Amino acid sequence: MVQFRKDLAHLENYKIEKMAKYNLGDNENHLIDWSFLPEKLGKELDLTDIMCYGDNQYAPLLKKYAKNLGVETNQLVQGVGSDQLIHMIVTTFLNKEDTLLTVGPDFFMYQVFNELHGAQIATFPLDWTQGYPTLEALALLDYAKGVEAKVLILSNPNNPTSVAFENGQLEQVIAGFDGLVVIDEAYIDFADQPSLVNKVTDYNNLIVLRTMSKAFGLAGLRLGFAITNPILAKELDKVLPPYSMPNIVARTGELALSYGQNVAESVELNKEIRDDFIAFLLQQPAMKVLPSQTNFVTFTAPYAEKIYQAGLANDFNFKYYPQGSLANYIRMSMDAPAIMGKMKKIIEMVSADEQ
Repeated sequence: MVQFRKDLAHLENYKIEKMAKYNLGDNENHLIDWSFLPEKLGKELDLTDIMCYGDNQYAPLLKKYAKNLGVETNQLVQGVGSDQLIHMIVTTFLNKEDTLLTVGPDFFMYQVFNELHGAQIATFPLDWTQGYPTLEALALLDYAKGVEAKVLILSNPNNPTSVAFENGQLEQVIAGFDGLVVIDEAYIDFADQPSLVNKVTDYNNLIVLRTMSKAFGLAGLRLGFAITNPILAKELDKVLPPYSMPNIVARTGELALSYGQNVAESVELNKEIRDDFIAFLLQQPAMKVLPSQTNFVTFTAPYAEKIYQAGLANDFNFKYYPQGSLANYIRMSMDAPAIMGKMKKIIEMVSADEQ
């Protein structure tokens, strides 16, 4: 009889039964026009890109992305999305008896990959005394010491709350933590504060994760990067499976990096629509909105679940949290003004019934 790991019995298959017409649940960037990309890519692809394994150093892609960030290529490790890199970091730097520390709430896949690896996990609860989650460095460092954490990983801006932590607090954590610190900056392009990429050579224990899924609007590529010092980059690169990234993905990413202005314009449009949507939400009765620094907005009201049900009924997909620290909160990413207008009408309809 085949034996399964009992410690993984609680995991469920992550499959979407139905694709909604209006997907505001995956934090994708729908506001960038890549309609020209497939045709342009087709003209540049070589037959060897699909017939041969090719260059598993992905040198042209890394060279172009390094230039985009202002770093050296030996500071980069490519991955099949940030997810693969998170998985590889856990595998590379944690033994089974070691503890991975994250904050709560945060990206759920940190815990999943840690469970798959079989290491220990601890969660530091963020402080909500100001009405939204904040991070205080000394409290986090004290907690990390108490649980004997070896690796600390957190997203900034935070997913799912949309809140960004102060860079000063983050640097204090990096400097004071006796282990590896991983800052997942999937949404940093939408934030008003700078990335910590330019700090990776200042600290010997820092890895910054970036992705082309969000600001670049290329979620289907599954293309991410780890940026760190050359020593950590070499160690992380050791555990990556050879040829794990398809050549077509690397070539598409390389091509897309030539259109940085398109990305920047779509980021600004996302922020404009986000700020307009926040202003609308704040006009609704008993509505609370977290201060977003991402391309999504996290909010709640006594009638939040009714908004969620009404959204489902109108072929919308977005996240509703029935329990936990975000109980009765909604997380909703931005889309074109016409689609957000439909959502506004749904919210207005629900809120009017509550008055």
